[in-house]
Amino acid sequence: MEEQGYIELRVTNKDNTLSPKDIDINEVKDFISDVETFLYPNRKEKQNRPHMSYDIEEGSAKHKFFLPITAVILFNGLTSEIRSRNNLDFLDYRRQSIIDKFQKKAVKEGYIIEFNNSISEESSLVIDYSTNFEMIAPTFYESEFYLYGEIYQEGGKNPNLHVSTKKYGNLTISATKEQIMNGEKKTYKPYGIKVRGKKSLEDHKLSDLELIEFIQYKPVFNKSLLEKVIEKASVNLSKITNVDTWIDDLKTDGI
Repeated sequence: MEEQGYIELRVTNKDNTLSPKDIDINEVKDFISDVETFLYPNRKEKQNRPHMSYDIEEGSAKHKFFLPITAVILFNGLTSEIRSRNNLDFLDYRRQSIIDKFQKKAVKEGYIIEFNNSISEESSLVIDYSTNFEMIAPTFYESEFYLYGEIYQEGGKNPNLHVSTKKYGNLTISATKEQIMNGEKKTYKPYGIKVRGKKSLEDHKLSDLELIEFIQYKPVFNKSLLEKVIEKASVNLSKITNVDTWIDDLKTDGI
């Protein structure tokens, strides 16, 4: 069994009167969720994370998490780097948003939040109403996306398409008259659509979509063709050391 350790968020207020009984259960829930996300920011990491347990202790209010020592080392390294740089620039969007959330809470509630752990004698980071750890990462990124769904409306004075998709719900996509009028009428038919636009880093919603081209939707599954494509691609795929990272870095989403 891997060596265990702990991380701790010690919360005090300006007049040092805070105790565990003053912490609402919703705030406790937020602390637990935020620490988990800070350590394991994406869905796959959360699904595969090790066992974590929680306790709240006296000493103002100490939110304490017990977990493997490797996670403690990660926590100590990230928070120490935030303190050293005095900014969040190097963090990914999810981690920036968690620290930004703690900063806003400290300002709103007059909190002092000390980040402590079992491998360091001093706080690796302190956030209070005088610090300024605010996120600067963009809230969206621009790219090209492939969408599949049924076109339920097209046209209008400012030409656009309305597409119903399973993944993103109903979407509006701007287009030209030529794009809409070209070929057969597409309303109430399933189509693949290649678009450019913005995708939110927070909730993954799409916006400002513009049509690039239509893709004829062919739902027939061709196993032999799939096997040939896999065989052809496997030579190059075997050269990729981290497939998950490679997929995350793809410029075109939704393929």
